[in-house]
Amino acid sequence: MRVLHLSAGSLRNGASRGALWLHQGLMAAGVDSRFLTTDAAACEPGVRPVLPGRAGSQALSGLKQLDRLPLRAYRFDRRGTLSPGWIGLPLQAMPGYREADVIHLHWINDGLLDLRSLVRCNKPIVWTVRDLWPTTGLCHYPQSCERQAGGCGHCPLLPAPAWPWPDPSHRGYRRKQRALRQAPITFVGISPWVSQQLRASPITNGRPVEMIWNCIDVQRFQPLAKAEARRALGLDPAGGPYVLAELRSPASEPWKGFQHLLQILPELQRAGIRLLLFGALPPDLADFCAEGVRLFGRIDDDAQLRRLYSAADVFLCPTLEEAFGKTMAEAMACGTPVAAFRCSAPADLVEPGRTGFLAEPGQPGSLLQGLLQLLPQAARMASACARRAVERYSTPLAAQAYQQLYGRLLIRPPVLGENVLQP
Repeated sequence: MRVLHLSAGSLRNGASRGALWLHQGLMAAGVDSRFLTTDAAACEPGVRPVLPGRAGSQALSGLKQLDRLPLRAYRFDRRGTLSPGWIGLPLQAMPGYREADVIHLHWINDGLLDLRSLVRCNKPIVWTVRDLWPTTGLCHYPQSCERQAGGCGHCPLLPAPAWPWPDPSHRGYRRKQRALRQAPITFVGISPWVSQQLRASPITNGRPVEMIWNCIDVQRFQPLAKAEARRALGLDPAGGPYVLAELRSPASEPWKGFQHLLQILPELQRAGIRLLLFGALPPDLADFCAEGVRLFGRIDDDAQLRRLYSAADVFLCPTLEEAFGKTMAEAMACGTPVAAFRCSAPADLVEPGRTGFLAEPGQPGSLLQGLLQLLPQAARMASACARRAVERYSTPLAAQAYQQLYGRLLIRPPVLGENVLQP
């Protein structure tokens, strides 16, 4: 069985890392898995650039800029969170397409793939959906917007255009409807919440939908002794309590909910809680500095990230919309319970009283109270958290589930109008 994966973006980013780990798990299971990426620095086994060399990188950069062209009429700072998806490379021109038995799509934006070419594919296509872009006209997370149920248009994320310009959200919606309804695609949600959104969407409705948990590398992310992890990070081994969170931009990524963490920060300080933050400082938080807060910056080293997860008493994730929550799963794999809102994928990942706490969606006060309740119980949840990660999110489990799916599709390709949701 030969599987060809397509994934755009840096292999250090969340969506691409999940795809890469799956590819590696399939290779370890004996599958002939090949991985095409737009990351020119990729050097992992079985991974190659879609367009190699300097000329290839320049061509991909040009396609990315062309894909953004429909947004040029809109003067705002969040164009990077929208993907028109109107241009890209034809699937049939991808290296390894002819030899592949199954095509596996992951995050395919930034001009990587021409959706219209999917209709001409004569092989089974599996699309692992890592955000909600396939269900909308432009955005990756609709937040509170419900226009995607009626064809998008007049996108609330777009300001008035600087000059007369066709509505790119409605055009993108119609483009996806035409392409995805006729292509031999089986969609896979990486959490039950994503699968439910796919099944309900007018764009993807009528296509087969399955659910296979996203995978993480549970060999890299395992519990460390808290005192050892804290000493390695320059923290007081007997200090704390320590709460870990990821820095995200309230301006460009409001669905990540970091603004809610900022609202409860004074209460955390008064309670003597030490906040550990990792991630690059976004421009809107460039001057962020607060007592009791330690900034670790962007971390690309998994060993350092493992120390951070293990050093914390609780991982705080204030996201409002999340397809999976890789950092939550990694924290649990390191034995650290999670405090999050009861919405989207966090509600699927966190089991209250066993692996963390779920607060009322969008209510910072509820999140604060839950965090304060969770801290005294965190130590006794450590083993349950690590066990849950191994039993649900390990790469071999995901690889086995996808092998079974590939096998079924090669025997019986998807039929138009079929829609299956597996728990």
